Amino acid sequence: MLFFNGEIYNFKELRIELENKGHVFYTDTDTEVVVHSYEEYGENCLNYFNGMFAFVIYDTKKKELFIARDRLGIKPLYYFNNGKTFIFASEMKAILEYSEIDREVDNDILDVYFSFRYCPTEQTILKNIFKLMPGHYLTYNSNGISIKQYWDLNFNPTNKPLDYYKKQFLKLFDESVKYKMISDVPVGALLSGGIDSSSIVAMMDKNTTDEFNTYTIGFKDDPNNEFNDARLISEKFSTKHHEYTIDSSYIKYLPKIVWHLDEPLADPTAIPNYVLAEKASKQVKVLINGDGADETFGGYEQYRLMSAMHKLPKFVRKSSAIITNVLPKEPFFLKAKNFFDSDEPESFLNISSVFSQEEKKLLLKNPLTNEPLKIIKRNFNKQKGLINKMLYNDIKTFLPDNMLTKYDKITMAKSVEGRVPFCDHNITEFSASLPEKYKINSMTDKYILRQSMKGILPNEIIKKKKQRFMVPTDTWFNQEFGEYSKNLFDANKELVDKYFKKNYLEKLNNSNKLLSGKLLNFNKLSKLYYSRQSWTITNFVLWHNIFIDGEVPK
Repeated sequence: MLFFNGEIYNFKELRIELENKGHVFYTDTDTEVVVHSYEEYGENCLNYFNGMFAFVIYDTKKKELFIARDRLGIKPLYYFNNGKTFIFASEMKAILEYSEIDREVDNDILDVYFSFRYCPTEQTILKNIFKLMPGHYLTYNSNGISIKQYWDLNFNPTNKPLDYYKKQFLKLFDESVKYKMISDVPVGALLSGGIDSSSIVAMMDKNTTDEFNTYTIGFKDDPNNEFNDARLISEKFSTKHHEYTIDSSYIKYLPKIVWHLDEPLADPTAIPNYVLAEKASKQVKVLINGDGADETFGGYEQYRLMSAMHKLPKFVRKSSAIITNVLPKEPFFLKAKNFFDSDEPESFLNISSVFSQEEKKLLLKNPLTNEPLKIIKRNFNKQKGLINKMLYNDIKTFLPDNMLTKYDKITMAKSVEGRVPFCDHNITEFSASLPEKYKINSMTDKYILRQSMKGILPNEIIKKKKQRFMVPTDTWFNQEFGEYSKNLFDANKELVDKYFKKNYLEKLNNSNKLLSGKLLNFNKLSKLYYSRQSWTITNFVLWHNIFIDGEVPK
């Protein structure tokens, strides 16, 4: 018996190998290949699969369940076990249909959530419900549960010429995109106009003679919209292009989005993702995007900033920390001071957290734990080299528990399958063999990707700086979002009072008036910073309403 969610992209090759070993097939599906692979190789079958998957096999001979999740965590898998009852599902809400489960928040994970705005731990935010971690498998039998890791990433840079790495990357990337295009239904792509999505569209064009759909979304009256760059790529590769614009009124979708995400995940881009999935579902059933490129090849600004800062002599960093004393005595600026004055894991926690430790003390009524820092230290200790430590941490946390969880659940909510070529494990393993200078070279991010795509993409796309896809929550706060949050908190006074301190909530509500000094105007930056904190709290209150109080949105 098999329960299977996902795709095995290399199933045709595996089928030929299995047929040569005497296996007889009755269908043309990858699902049957999973069963025969397990029969042939046992738990080692996982090492043969190239795909995104979460599956459960009941082994009638061993009388046990064999449960596995793909290497990068593209597909989710939850489970509950109280010694008597074992439940597994792709969604946490399905497990909650079991009436004997107590819907109780785990305060340790609550602390983690208010650092990272997502929950990157095996324990979910609900006590006694767990996630099977990426690259792991679980067996369940009369002796109970056993969990083992079958895949991990080990950064071991080699020393080859740049041309060697470019050829290797293009070969792997082309193969990955080709695999992701295998489908019996129409396939499209998200196209932001950045290097990641543009590279995917270029490879899709290389592997098909058919016109395919591309999709771009932006925000009303936002000068940072990337419509022009997306149009440039669409015209170059002759795609059927679609553009959409949203505004703060789309906050109306938030309750439904929170319901689909299962755990609180306060990434505002879930809203444009949801809108795009809904729009695209009218033309395609498979939607390819560029998630994973930043975490794999060093695309985020914190990598460059951290790397540059920790190359400075310690006395220079200490001096920088002292200089920050002239800034307003706000947690917002204390965070900057701690960033300069900390070791590697603490600096990364400071720069990665939506709430600093000081801010969480002012916000949360529950006592804090040291779990957020422990998570980063645990991951940093497994690798050498600061950039690789940061990349490894994000591949193990931010990528599966924010980016991939969001994209998979939001697309599946609209019956669209999201696929992510940069999350092919062969590409991830290739990145681990790269010298750091081919990820971040001086201040150039994703150096290997930019160099490899020369002559394939227009120069303006190659040279374009990383532009984060940012929802303008600071603008939205003065529109529907601010009023929405206020009304939500007013309607849930008992809940809000249980978890949060009043003074900090009032401060967030008045954040548009903060830090507007005469000499230095930090107003724009502070508004964005505090509006994202408000977004994080709002998402938690909504999540609590739905998953603890049972108020399922219509």
